[in-house]
Amino acid sequence: MWDCGYLVDGTQMNLTEPIQMVEDSRLALQSVRRSLIELYDAVGSDPAQPQEVARRFDLNRNLTWKVSRVIAAPDPLVAIGHLPGQAGIDLVIEAFERAGAPASIGHAVREAMDAFAAVVKEHAGDREQLELTLESMGFFERESTAVSGRELAFKGNSSVWGVQARTRVASMFVAPGKAAGTHDYIMMSGFVGLRRLRPSVQWRLGRAQVHTDGGVLMNDGPGMSEIEAKKPGDLPLIVKEFCSPNMPELLSKPTDDGLEICLPGGQVGNRGAFDCYFGYIYRGISSVAAPDNQFGSAATPIPLPVERLVFDLIVHKDVSMPAIPEAKMYGFPHGGPDGPAAQTPANELPLHERLVELAGSPPAVANAAVPGLSKMTGTLYARMQWNPGDFRGYRIQIKHPPMSSRVVVRWPLV
Repeated sequence: MWDCGYLVDGTQMNLTEPIQMVEDSRLALQSVRRSLIELYDAVGSDPAQPQEVARRFDLNRNLTWKVSRVIAAPDPLVAIGHLPGQAGIDLVIEAFERAGAPASIGHAVREAMDAFAAVVKEHAGDREQLELTLESMGFFERESTAVSGRELAFKGNSSVWGVQARTRVASMFVAPGKAAGTHDYIMMSGFVGLRRLRPSVQWRLGRAQVHTDGGVLMNDGPGMSEIEAKKPGDLPLIVKEFCSPNMPELLSKPTDDGLEICLPGGQVGNRGAFDCYFGYIYRGISSVAAPDNQFGSAATPIPLPVERLVFDLIVHKDVSMPAIPEAKMYGFPHGGPDGPAAQTPANELPLHERLVELAGSPPAVANAAVPGLSKMTGTLYARMQWNPGDFRGYRIQIKHPPMSSRVVVRWPLV
């Protein structure tokens, strides 16, 4: 059980009530699982063989599969998504009792189900709301085939805001700089299948920012440069080589905390869909830890509804890096600054997905959700005159990452 609280406007918010819900749910579900195990034991049946159970007791295979998943779940809370309703459990009890299970064991299963129903009613009102609450706190993750809260948010935000994309792409490259104690970076990001759902929509797609840990901007430093050469009138940061030919003329404007790239209004649906990429090179950033700068990091915001995030960190072999860097996700539901200074535990969102190492050196970056990613990566190696064989890579993929959030991959500087 968590033993902590958050300070908001000087007032401590006690987390006892939501955690009591978690503990009550876990205990009630564990009682259900224990009673089901005893029911199976009473007739010598193996819950790990749901098809055999269905055949032997003349039960629906989907029903026995669900009960099997409930019993085998690594944590009681994981079982919620598989637990049948009372009618389904009654069918199992009756079938087992006909095969010789004592009525007392069947009664114990019903009592455990009643106790769980009481917990649901007390804390959430119904099963759907309980699952949603536990999912929000990171205690429950829906099966990939189910509609998650994130997917519902994606659909709702797409409808409300009138814009969406199939994939959010971000690739960060880190290599030693020419000067000792420095790193050179490339940050390239973009959208695949970006489209409007309303013709009047104008939307910020990205913002170029380089910060210290404390949020001090470094955007105007001498080390920042374009990825591709620009002609008079070209927008800054756009990497046209990787963009769709039908990409509309995007808008660009400087702000107090970075340069913004915006989508203008225009055609809706698939006919107006396009891919776009933008990024920059930054040379000579310090790679040495300092009191106000303990971490190297890459971050990508989720400024609009997207179906998937593909975020790669490509690192030179001479850059000191843990076996697997740290990945976190922060939410900014109230707007305002979303830089490092605002990335606090109070803003952290549950993140079930994990950063994994890409195979090979150079790392194999090909991904069906991002056509041409291998070619793009090769172009960036060549642009920096780097040997691709000197690099290793890491990737995190997130389905329906929440809008108005920021995914950060970071590692300690030495």
